[in-house]
Amino acid sequence: MQMRFIRILKRESPLLVAREILWRARREWNKKRILGRLERPGHLKFRNVPYYNPCLRTLGEDSRALIVTFADEIRTGRYPFLGYGTVELGTRPKWNLDFKSGTEWPYVQRECRECIRHDGSDVKVPYELSRLQFLPVLAKAHVLTGDNSYRQSAKDLLSHWIQSNPVPLGVNWTIAMEAALRAMSICFLLNLLSPLRPEEQPWLAAVVRSLAQHLLYIEANIEFSHLLSSNHYLSNVVGLYCLSMFLEGEGMAARRREYRRRIEAEMARQVYEDGGDYEASTGYQVLITQLFTTALLLMRSEASIPVAPAFVERLRMMFQFLDTVASTSSELPHVGDCDDGRSELLVDDLQQMVHCPVAERNSLRVSRLLGLGQRLFGVGAGAGDDAAWFGLTDITRTSYSEPQLNHGSPRPIKVLPKSGIGVLQHRSAELLFFAIPNGIFGKGSHTHNDKLSFVLRVDGQEVLCDSGTGCYTREIATRNRFRSTAAHNTLMIDGTEQNRIYPGPLGLFTLGNEATVSPIEEGRETQGHFLRASHKGYRSLGVTHTRTIRAVDDERAFIIEDELEGHGVHDFELNLQLAPDRNAQLASAENGILWRILGDPQVQLAITGPAGLQGAIQPSLVSSTYGVTVPAVKVRIWGRAAVPVRITTRISWADVTDTASSQPDSLRETKIRGAVAQGGYQ
Repeated sequence: MQMRFIRILKRESPLLVAREILWRARREWNKKRILGRLERPGHLKFRNVPYYNPCLRTLGEDSRALIVTFADEIRTGRYPFLGYGTVELGTRPKWNLDFKSGTEWPYVQRECRECIRHDGSDVKVPYELSRLQFLPVLAKAHVLTGDNSYRQSAKDLLSHWIQSNPVPLGVNWTIAMEAALRAMSICFLLNLLSPLRPEEQPWLAAVVRSLAQHLLYIEANIEFSHLLSSNHYLSNVVGLYCLSMFLEGEGMAARRREYRRRIEAEMARQVYEDGGDYEASTGYQVLITQLFTTALLLMRSEASIPVAPAFVERLRMMFQFLDTVASTSSELPHVGDCDDGRSELLVDDLQQMVHCPVAERNSLRVSRLLGLGQRLFGVGAGAGDDAAWFGLTDITRTSYSEPQLNHGSPRPIKVLPKSGIGVLQHRSAELLFFAIPNGIFGKGSHTHNDKLSFVLRVDGQEVLCDSGTGCYTREIATRNRFRSTAAHNTLMIDGTEQNRIYPGPLGLFTLGNEATVSPIEEGRETQGHFLRASHKGYRSLGVTHTRTIRAVDDERAFIIEDELEGHGVHDFELNLQLAPDRNAQLASAENGILWRILGDPQVQLAITGPAGLQGAIQPSLVSSTYGVTVPAVKVRIWGRAAVPVRITTRISWADVTDTASSQPDSLRETKIRGAVAQGGYQ
């Protein structure tokens, strides 16, 4: 973190640096003052507000069964995780344990950086367990069934957590974000259990005292900076707003006003006009969208204070962003980091944790999150199961929703200009093109070297995909492998990363900012619509990379042209990552390199370029949930040439219903070879 801070300081103005230094000195003083009050957090009461407003007649039977099944697992001491499977931890779990490595953290006061050991352990494991996001699910099972055992199980687990984790000792009191997410889970639990029974008042008093300690701890350790703002700080202020809404007592009304103001300010700061989160990550887009949605649902309970129109409009655009990049089955492409973060578990998460094998899970299946957006804003489509808990039904018209207008046929091109994403739709396929600026205005903590990369879907399913995230701190080599240039569907020159990846533990959340990108250009030429962008990540080599993607009007094909401009002779490498359920084989080596990607439907890749092109199928890994990697393969093409030079990739496919798919392979390959220039193969 210190190395990252020094690099950031070098980029900023002296005035801003001075403000940051003064703020950090003040924060340390404030931290000591507030932490001294943890044992005497003040006299506060629980204030129930209508965060949930269940309209359960619209909740489907499948969703009801999932909630109950998940709650049954928790009740018996089995804890489902997206990335780790279901783990037996008992009804009194070790909250300080990384059960994957067996590592435990002592109950002593530590800073977050001291908990990252680089010994094969991952502090995110106890963090995720201690977010307590299973508690509202237990409460929902109680609401659905009337079975008091779910209620009692939730109360017992929360009591055990509070007793086992005295503030501020242990791994679960090392970062404000974790305390904020946990506090929200506790507030949501109390909301669902309300009204609390007379015999539950002593338990409630202990919980309210813990919530007051959470509030003070977050305020003492708030992750604010004048230099950068991220999902961490946003989670802090949403958590503090949630706490101030559910607690009554001295200072709470003022806190509600202040943290609501800060949330609205972060919306303007962290979210582009096109709805994209400025951390350059679809995984964090999901978390940020959830956090802002949680804030909106809390704001609506303050009926006397209208929600700022600018906040509502920007949140609507966030859901529009998700709808633009989602597949027909509501899956997002993995772009940048994804650690499966949530502010609240939705039915999509439960379904995968209960029924889906770990290797087949994808943490960016977001049908129910999209359903919330549809019910709130009338944007896109999605399942409404979770929306029912908030009283948002198909017939509900909120003050934020607008009627969707029919604008005729959908446009073949959609561009999110600030986010740097273009979507080119052509017949039964779509290609998502990424010219994404490094996150947080170049600071890039969750950015990957994916400049000018793309994802290909045919019939709604990914054929060429992003490789995902893998892990953060458990293995440095795995972390850097998944964010490297070679892990993405783009060109690498002379073995050089687009943006520098700093080696060692201090570089895990730091990336250079060499690969500045141009805005995506869109248009139409003789052959069809196109997208185009370039980046300057190879400027030190004297090379600029420009990629143009065209849809061929009269064929089921995309053509990708990679142009290298500059001077000198350079090695180049093109990697194309296949989805885990796909394989490839050489179809022809006579007139260039021709690959057949096996599957339904079948896809063909024809690559041409300078003489001496070589290619191979290589083993690879794909990570669709944090902490899990599954075997896959990628097509790798390489060569050496003087620049300027052009490499062309032609991607063609047959629709499932296409009668042409009955043609012999040799005839279909001949059609493709007609567009393939002379080349070599090894």
